[in-house]
Amino acid sequence: MPEIKIENLTVRYGDKKKGATVPFEKLNAVFPDGQISVVIGESGCGKTSLLRCIAGLLPYEGDILFDGADALSIPHEQRRIAYVSQNYVLYPHWPVFENIAYPLRIIGCSKEETVERVNEIACQLGIESCLSRKPKYLSGGQQQRVALARAMVKDPALCLFDEPLSNVDSPQRSHERIFLRQVIRESGATAIYVTHNIHEAMAMGDRIYLFAEGSFLLQGPPESFALSSDPRVRAFLEAGDRLE
Repeated sequence: MPEIKIENLTVRYGDKKKGATVPFEKLNAVFPDGQISVVIGESGCGKTSLLRCIAGLLPYEGDILFDGADALSIPHEQRRIAYVSQNYVLYPHWPVFENIAYPLRIIGCSKEETVERVNEIACQLGIESCLSRKPKYLSGGQQQRVALARAMVKDPALCLFDEPLSNVDSPQRSHERIFLRQVIRESGATAIYVTHNIHEAMAMGDRIYLFAEGSFLLQGPPESFALSSDPRVRAFLEAGDRLE
């Protein structure tokens, strides 16, 4: 699965009245292949913009490399990217089966293969009993699993998660973290996971990237946070799930 390297990455939002907004400039990082890299930072610091750049959904300056190859040189359909957002974006008029099957229909999978792969991922995620229901009849946790199933059914090489558990009830969130980490692990995919919750970051990540002031203040394994004496890092740790 790919190593993702960003070099001198810059994003600018144009606004005729306010001028250009630059959430980050000349950002550098390496997200190792086959690992879960968690990007943590306050809301509005540029985490989602970073994911959208990697997904090919936002123009940028600088370079994004997939195993050393310029992302812009790789056709989008060949990047094998799964993107799961906090809003899930499920089609309300379709049952769960059709929501999960949609990416397979887009790439022209046969009916038999589509049925097999949808049933397989639904069983793996424990939502096989929901396949005939429409999204409005599902709990937040079930909707999150449907969004995950739709992303994972394509056998992605790279998974991008934008606060996917933010709409899951607090009592269930801890269980979903464990479950989601297990699913990512079993897939073997490289994952970049965005959150503003330090507890979630510590539970999910093989490596954590603390994003603030347009740059990464710290990059490393979870234990490096506990050992850091940087007051900005300590403030994030003390904020816990109150970080907004």
